[in-house]
Amino acid sequence: MGNHQSNQSGRKSSEVWSARVTALLILSVLICGLSFIFDHAVIEWIKNHDSKPLKEFAGFLSRWGDWPELMLYGVIALGISWIARRGELFKLIVCMMIAATISGAVVNSVRLFTGRARPNNTEAVREWNGLWNGNEFLLFKSKYHSFPSGHTGAAFAFFGIPLFANRRDWWPLLLAAGIGWSRIYLNVHHLSDVVVGAFVGLITAALVWQRFQRKSQN
Repeated sequence: MGNHQSNQSGRKSSEVWSARVTALLILSVLICGLSFIFDHAVIEWIKNHDSKPLKEFAGFLSRWGDWPELMLYGVIALGISWIARRGELFKLIVCMMIAATISGAVVNSVRLFTGRARPNNTEAVREWNGLWNGNEFLLFKSKYHSFPSGHTGAAFAFFGIPLFANRRDWWPLLLAAGIGWSRIYLNVHHLSDVVVGAFVGLITAALVWQRFQRKSQN
């Protein structure tokens, strides 16, 4: 009887997670589609509202918000949680690091092939180029690796895990949003690059946490 109730509870929890992930996917498609419409307007607004202090702050967030730095924070947090014998926190941080790594790998792989010119790439003739710009091979040209944003994808996956672990822990996403904003303000990414990266990160975080929960229940 107990096993039957446990199986029913597990199936119900799985159905709820599937519904949430599906809703997130639908929402992401809609918002990502709309974000392309405002790319140019956002770039122009930033040009007209350029601020040295804000640019320095954006540079700080961007420098310390990339995947290697997130992994450094994770390793430090793992050490602290291990010393404090906080097993649940240790597992949460491991999930954060795994999610950020997967999301970072996905977005960085995709942007190698999209060939989208960064907003500050003044030499680009076309915005979307794929792997070739005339006779120039773009696979290793960072100036054409705009879409999607690697910083944002890793950050939203990393800071998204606490949200899916506990819906009250939404505030870490403010850090991820700040990192995404910094990439736009520094004129190295379009709005749509960041929005798509954010949703890739969130979806990755949801899937990683769901997988972890299933393993914990078995």
